[in-house]
Amino acid sequence: MHPFIHIYILLPCIISSFFNSQATDTKPQTPNSLVLGLSHVSSLYTPSMTPLNSTNYDFLDIIEPVTAYTDGYLLSLNLGTPPQVFQVYLDTGSDLTWVPCGTTSYQCMECGNDHSSSKPSPMFLPSQSSSNMMDLCGSRFCVDVHSSDNRFDPCAAAGCDIPAFTGGLCPRPCPPFSYTYGGGALVLGSLARDSVTLHGSMHGIDPLSPVEFPGFSFGCVGSSIREPIGIAGFGKGKLSLPSQLGFLGKGFSHCFLGFRFARNPNVTSPLVMGDLALPAATDGGFVFTPMLSSVTYPNFYYIGVEGVSLLGDDSSAAAAAMVAAPPSLSSVDPRGNGGVLVDTGTTYTHLPDPFYASLLSSLGAAAPYERSRDLEARTGFDRCFRVPCARAPCPAEEDRLPAIALHLGGGARLTLPKLSSYYPVTAVRDSVVVKCLLFQRMDDGASGGPGAVLGSFQMQNVEVVYDLVAGRVGFLPRDCALRA
Repeated sequence: MHPFIHIYILLPCIISSFFNSQATDTKPQTPNSLVLGLSHVSSLYTPSMTPLNSTNYDFLDIIEPVTAYTDGYLLSLNLGTPPQVFQVYLDTGSDLTWVPCGTTSYQCMECGNDHSSSKPSPMFLPSQSSSNMMDLCGSRFCVDVHSSDNRFDPCAAAGCDIPAFTGGLCPRPCPPFSYTYGGGALVLGSLARDSVTLHGSMHGIDPLSPVEFPGFSFGCVGSSIREPIGIAGFGKGKLSLPSQLGFLGKGFSHCFLGFRFARNPNVTSPLVMGDLALPAATDGGFVFTPMLSSVTYPNFYYIGVEGVSLLGDDSSAAAAAMVAAPPSLSSVDPRGNGGVLVDTGTTYTHLPDPFYASLLSSLGAAAPYERSRDLEARTGFDRCFRVPCARAPCPAEEDRLPAIALHLGGGARLTLPKLSSYYPVTAVRDSVVVKCLLFQRMDDGASGGPGAVLGSFQMQNVEVVYDLVAGRVGFLPRDCALRA
């Protein structure tokens, strides 16, 4: 989910209303790495564990338990001294990390029934942290969150006089900010600094211990629209979590669990940052595509897509005729528009017309099943099929829906796992289950920005490596539950 780029983002309530979730991989250790788990599990921190100061250690692996949620993937953040624990979305399409925060209840408008329970959102309490402080108006993070062309603007807004802010002597806090996401979501808050505690070991050999990163800048958010629980920004800007912790010189990787594990706190998968993420990319099976850059949106991760093809029952067979993508998907133009944004904060992949319409037409011809138009109307998905199934679970490998292959820049081809393309939106009834294509139509792109978006649903059970050293993105389909 990226700020200032507006695309369609399907509301979480569609999944929660129609998905019947059926809750039914470690890496070699190297120095200079951070491993976070994407999960709902409770913090690994206990009072008996002595925090390590991250600034004193050069050879550090950090290992933290991420799980599937109903509309994305969560990781645990431990903020403050002593740590207060928060579950936040992992979002490669934005930079700011923020949590609900303050002394009054968190206000979230248009957050949907899925997040509206009798239990209020946990709030970070700055007064309960001995290491908390307000970020100052002259800090690089304050300038970044205000998206100012003039680095003196935040201090001018804070009421400092010219000699104070030009001399770097203004002691006033960073003014309150608003941070806007695609789809009309936004958050309002102030910028704070505090310790963030992750978990790891020296050289990946020593037992796990808390690792404290002091002075982490994050949003203390009191109200929002459509953002209920908090976000960890993983973009390439100054504010992002990997940027502040010093890992953008290497890269990171994640392996998202299948959505059938949504809300299951007992199954986790790894998010890896640093050296540890990159050697895995040398494993056989990875396909790599160049990472594109945008002068307008330089903080995000772009790749090129040349087209899409549908595969038959044997996904290793030669692809059918490729549906060619428009040039706007294979490259970024001089104005910074086009390309495909890799965005874990957007649930589904969005493709533009007429390319998307051509894919739907090809799918209709290739799928040997009757369409379920009533479920299409109820869910908002564009293609739903009545698939024979004697009893649940209905294995994807036993149906005849075609696998979808993305033809990427540089000649790479990524064949998506079927469960990353189609999902059963009903229970089995009369030996039939309805499965829907979980792609969406992109807006008309009149306002510029990416030509398409690769969402988190299509990245489930695919290990994704963001290799910032070589300037490429790697993909490897695998069972991410086995990498827990």
